[in-house]
Amino acid sequence: MKERVGYQFNTFSGVFLPSILTIFGVVMFLRLGTIVGELGIIGALGLLVFAESIAVATGLSISSVSTNTPVQSGGPYFLISRALGPGFGTSIGLTYFISQTLSVPFYIIGFSEAVTTLFPRLGAYPLWVCMIPLILLFGIALVGANWAIRTQYVIMAILGISIVVMLGGAWFAGPSAEQMQSNLYAVPGKKMDILFFTTCFAVFFPAVTGFLAGVNMSGDLADARKSIPRGTLVAISVGFIVYALEIILFGSVWPRETLLKNAYGTLVENALFHAGFLIFAGVVAATLSSALGTLLGAPRILQAFASDRIFPFLNFFAKGRGKENDPIPAMILTLLISIVTICWGAVSESNALDAVAELVTMFTLCTYAIINISAAVEGYASNPSFRPNFRLFHWTVGVYGAIACFVMALFINFLLMLVAFSIVGFLFLCARKRSLAITFGDARRGYYFEIIRRYLLRLAAMPQDPKNWRPRLVVLAGKNEKHKVLVRTGSLLNNERGILFVLRIIQVPSNAVVIHERNLELSKMQKDLESLQVDCFPEIISISDKIDFDTALNVYLQSPAVSPLAPNIVLCGWPNNPDRISAFFVHLKIIHLLRMNAIMQLNTERMPTDPQGSIDIWWRGKRNGSLMLLLAYLLSCNKTWRRCSIRVLRLMTDPSQAVSAKHELVKLSEDSRIEAEHIVISGGSDFETVFRRESGQAAIIFLGFLHPAEGEFAALYENLTRLTANMPTTFLVSSAGDTDLDS
Repeated sequence: MKERVGYQFNTFSGVFLPSILTIFGVVMFLRLGTIVGELGIIGALGLLVFAESIAVATGLSISSVSTNTPVQSGGPYFLISRALGPGFGTSIGLTYFISQTLSVPFYIIGFSEAVTTLFPRLGAYPLWVCMIPLILLFGIALVGANWAIRTQYVIMAILGISIVVMLGGAWFAGPSAEQMQSNLYAVPGKKMDILFFTTCFAVFFPAVTGFLAGVNMSGDLADARKSIPRGTLVAISVGFIVYALEIILFGSVWPRETLLKNAYGTLVENALFHAGFLIFAGVVAATLSSALGTLLGAPRILQAFASDRIFPFLNFFAKGRGKENDPIPAMILTLLISIVTICWGAVSESNALDAVAELVTMFTLCTYAIINISAAVEGYASNPSFRPNFRLFHWTVGVYGAIACFVMALFINFLLMLVAFSIVGFLFLCARKRSLAITFGDARRGYYFEIIRRYLLRLAAMPQDPKNWRPRLVVLAGKNEKHKVLVRTGSLLNNERGILFVLRIIQVPSNAVVIHERNLELSKMQKDLESLQVDCFPEIISISDKIDFDTALNVYLQSPAVSPLAPNIVLCGWPNNPDRISAFFVHLKIIHLLRMNAIMQLNTERMPTDPQGSIDIWWRGKRNGSLMLLLAYLLSCNKTWRRCSIRVLRLMTDPSQAVSAKHELVKLSEDSRIEAEHIVISGGSDFETVFRRESGQAAIIFLGFLHPAEGEFAALYENLTRLTANMPTTFLVSSAGDTDLDS
């Protein structure tokens, strides 16, 4: 059994404590009062409810996914990569690491703002006010997560006292119905629209994103499956209650002008027992605890991502120290990014706190959206393997969370959203381009299976109609070059509009090795098809030498299949062995009785790779002609065949009927909406002479095929072989009557 690494924290210390300390962050003390002043009580509560709805949806999603798989280090990255695969895992792993890393300077800048407000002289040294606590926190994290968690217990006590002092001071300041009514709505006369609301949302949203701080510690939890849902949802609930109470009290006690001008100073002045220093201590505790929580979590995300060895240049960050596997290289990188961001904030003329908050919000929304998508995919796919212990989840919750994240990202900053999603998309494409051999048993296969299953049932219940006809070819192909040409032909006729099956029947000398030989042959066949660059489904039937080929083929043709996807066209070659003529025509008769179309390719060796000339269809009526014209159209849609025009030719022995025949073909072209040249030939020449004269230079030829009586097999075979000798590749087409050019 693999030895467990990490610190083995419980639900309170490993999930709830870092989550609630990150939720009770800089926004609570420095920004919420201003938001209440701007939006009013109802607007601020609406903002809180909407933001919390995204947090709850994401919390339910993360709880569902985390209770369905053994959870290792990496938090959301690990869960997403195991749900949606390495492509999505790669794209969100790095972007989430960036968002968490940017959160560190966000909280440090919030600390700096609080300190310089209380001690204005320190405003001349903003860089040092930020750097000193950052280095101290890094030192604590460097010692180990256990010491960081112990530090957070002290911070939690200070923060709890500060919140009591803040809310108590507001209560004893005297809430009134009149003041509540005055602050109930947004600033009078100010234009309130979705853009203003989303601006406030961007600043406030980091207050509800802290619940992932506990998830980030997934590799250090004693029982992640139990701890993550319990600790996460309790932290979200406690945070919602405290923030709602704060909004109502602030709006019921102080005038709007006070909240807009100096909300934080007002909290300090009205602190319970005049202990304003405890409010400042709360700000320090909130900001530094949040920074410490993300300083612990962000490196663990990068370490888990690097451990999957998706991008070799990041493998260095997979290294850890000691039994607990502390991510020292990733922590150093997090520190460097934080220093650069703080330096940028120090020289920036704009409000650094709000600017960084917007960046954090955008990348976090990307992460939340993909977390919700991964849970929705798992839930909707209904894989038997999806058996989460957490039951309070439905896939529609994940869909809501994903849509809400996307909509808010769109309104907050469209350009920044494009940048964020472009980064996610670029990383996704990089992972796909590398053709990663990594597999995490992700849910996409189950999702695709569920989609296909549902729509197959709907498709099977619908009556077949020529308007919706699509080619579903099965190619009877052996191993030689002739059969490789057949496979290419099947791909051309399919033209990515239908489904292509490739069947090979092999005989082995003993029943005991039938399956073994089949597996070997299937592997070889798949490699051959890959070299041909043909998208198809290979099928192998392996039989002992006691079963003849014809019996095996007969059984295959009648084998049950998923009816909407069962082959409707059989493509085969023309027999060279006279001894096979009778069996060949018997198979064609069976194909016809099974209501399947048949195409026989003659002169396969002349199939052009760079086609020049025309695609000739010899018309003798709609039964076979409709299918021939449709196949010619599909063939002409291929890139290499677009230069070849379609010609419909008809031989009339009676010259008086030539004009009406011409009109019939023109009408056919109009009804079928297939552009073609129509040629009617009249005169006394026999068909073979006309056929050779008119189509000798064609790129390819289509001829109709009528099934002969049992005693006529040899004669028909000889006639058709002679007719097509030394001619271009020719298709003999026998239609089942399931196509209609008028539809």
